[in-house]
Amino acid sequence: MQDPFKELMFRSFKDAMDLADDYNRWAGESFDEPLSVQANAIPQMAMMLYRCRLQARLGEGTIDFPEADERMFD
Repeated sequence: MQDPFKELMFRSFKDAMDLADDYNRWAGESFDEPLSVQANAIPQMAMMLYRCRLQARLGEGTIDFPEADERMFD
């Protein structure tokens, strides 16, 4: 069985990529000059999704998260 936190992280990254792709496709069809989600924003989106999902699973307890530009693991 895979580590549930690792699985949640991978799922969050996949969902962030899917969200960015869907938004970019929609923006391209809807606007003359679309402002697309840049690839370097996807890890930040994934970390926000991961944090929300983790808090939902563990309750409303306080969990310290590193800043988006810091490494989670050494």
